[in-house]
Amino acid sequence: MLAWVQDAAGLDPNTLRLTVFSTAVGALAVFAVWRRRLPYPPVEKSGVDRSLLLALATCLAAVAIAWGLARLQGAPWRSPAPGSLAPLAVFLAVQLLGAAAEEIGWRGLVQPLLETKISPVAASLVTGALFGLGHFYVAFGVAPVSFGLFVITAVAISMILALATVGRSLWERILIATLLHFLINMATLLLFADGDGSVLYFANLALAFGVCGAVASILLRRRKADPQTQSEIILPG
Repeated sequence: MLAWVQDAAGLDPNTLRLTVFSTAVGALAVFAVWRRRLPYPPVEKSGVDRSLLLALATCLAAVAIAWGLARLQGAPWRSPAPGSLAPLAVFLAVQLLGAAAEEIGWRGLVQPLLETKISPVAASLVTGALFGLGHFYVAFGVAPVSFGLFVITAVAISMILALATVGRSLWERILIATLLHFLINMATLLLFADGDGSVLYFANLALAFGVCGAVASILLRRRKADPQTQSEIILPG
């Protein structure tokens, strides 16, 4: 239905994609009905700690690797032409709102609930796969291989977000995941104009984020294995 409204209203999907709000609607409905009965992992930390800084560093490294690959390949993806986007303030606000709408469901609900049944690493893998497959509309405009590479990228991003959010309260998880998600979206848009849907474009992203996501998974395993790192706080939340 939201996709139909998108088409009927003629909304530019690069500015606002209404389907992202289906995740938030579903999550908020679950919270409204079952909030008091939902199992939730214990809160182990708050504020800015080493894992959050490492997650931010891996995000920046992934973007830098993807940019470097594009330059080495002489790829045609460049920044969007001036004036091709909505007014900047509106565009940024809409993009941030869209990222929040997705993260309310994925990192605010699905990931923590899975953590009560399986390890954080496994939970982030499952969440990432569902997150990637949830963008099924991407598959309509690209080759199957490209969509498969997109799902790999989504899993890797999920691992990075898990490094930053595991052990935190519900609202910290949503806030941190939203901001990192927003930064990644802005980087791919402003550096590559969201690419051209080619296998090469999605392969670059899968490689760049895959490497950094693997590093994040190692760091997450080590953090959970070391009780001292669970309470390490630099700034209070």
